[in-house]
Amino acid sequence: MVASFECALLIAQSKKPHTIGETLIKPACVKIAEIMCGTQVASKLKTVPLSNNTVKDRIDIMADDVENTLVEKLKMHPFSIQLDETFTVVDEAVLIAYVQYIEDAEIKQDNLLSTNLSTTTRGEDIFHSIDTYFTKQNIPYNNLVAWCTDGAASVMGKNKGYNAHVKEKAPHCLVFHCMIHHQAQASKHLSDELNEMLKTAVKIVNFIKAHPVNKRIFAELCEDEAHQTLLLHTEVRWLSRGQVTSYLADIFSLYNETNKRMQSAEANILECKEIIDSFVHKVEFRKNKLMKRYLQSFPSLLKQTEGNLPESLRKEFTRHMELLQEEMKSRLSDVDEHVAKCTWVMDPFTAKEEDVEYLEAEDELLDVKTNSLLKRFFTEHGYKRFWLVKGPDFAPKLVHHATTRLILPFATTYLSETAFSSLVTIKTKALNKLDLYNDFRLAVTKIMPAIQSLAQEMQAQDSH
Repeated sequence: MVASFECALLIAQSKKPHTIGETLIKPACVKIAEIMCGTQVASKLKTVPLSNNTVKDRIDIMADDVENTLVEKLKMHPFSIQLDETFTVVDEAVLIAYVQYIEDAEIKQDNLLSTNLSTTTRGEDIFHSIDTYFTKQNIPYNNLVAWCTDGAASVMGKNKGYNAHVKEKAPHCLVFHCMIHHQAQASKHLSDELNEMLKTAVKIVNFIKAHPVNKRIFAELCEDEAHQTLLLHTEVRWLSRGQVTSYLADIFSLYNETNKRMQSAEANILECKEIIDSFVHKVEFRKNKLMKRYLQSFPSLLKQTEGNLPESLRKEFTRHMELLQEEMKSRLSDVDEHVAKCTWVMDPFTAKEEDVEYLEAEDELLDVKTNSLLKRFFTEHGYKRFWLVKGPDFAPKLVHHATTRLILPFATTYLSETAFSSLVTIKTKALNKLDLYNDFRLAVTKIMPAIQSLAQEMQAQDSH
């Protein structure tokens, strides 16, 4: 009985870095065999395979246990949600949602659900899937403090999108667009000449990568082994664009760097905004250098032009960088406004009492600022640990605002997007007819099933 759970758990979690150790109870039959026949005979019992149905049943039971555990946490704690949709190998539209919550002074994330979208990927259908799940599990909308999506118009519509529907259920809920997608969308604004150059290069890259025969022919044509492979272009991931032309290579290398820095499971609004601000300042720095005809900040461009950049191109590139800055500032204006009200979260010891007047928490801020032990903890552990561990005892109003408005909200849909790779690994063409979402949950969850208690509830199967 317990061996069935052990086997199923190992199968379900074979691709995750959990250790299944000595804490599992050995089945009674193995114990008896050890006593009567020795360890060698007993070890052979462990090699007896389980039926497919038995393995599936065990996986389903463990997945339900993990799901119930997570749902109970969401009923007791504020949480944020991120979601994104994609298509499987058989063109199924799949919605994946992750949640983030605080438990025992720790920030935790886990997969909330993965489900097929039966009709379209419009905002109404996405909301219906989430709302149905919330209703079924009795998850209170009052605990939903923020949500984040990729920002597609069909999802974010003010009248018919998910945004409009969720605001009806949770008016207090914050809405954020994935900042990685924001960055990608901003970079699409190019001049006609630069855009044409980029389109041509992208067509070439995609043509080569579209079919294996094209890739093989290209490899034969290349004499330099370092250039026998190309990265496939996508709208969001710009890793190939940094290769296509000299000026764009230098600019998009900044995109690559910024994009990677935001690809973190725990990156919040404050941290991602600082990364974006850094990107904007780097563009400003390069623009000013280019205006003075200094190309040292553009190594690819400097190498190609040998320092002799035509005036027309210099103006073209300068204008492009100005547009980039304007576009980024415009797209993130709502984030800037939101964060500007909460600068005290990053460093309450340099904040002014006037900064928290809107929360009526001036006395709490003064209690924090005058406590030398709190300041030492803040210096050693940073602002997130400070508010989660020490803040509740001294500044409950400030803690509530800091956690629900800045620390808990997702800034990107990074977790949902990375989970798609796990789903693709499980839901292959050969297994496309099977319902494998419980397998997927166990593959990505951070919650361990209660193996011992579940095993005690099961009836022993004599046939195994």
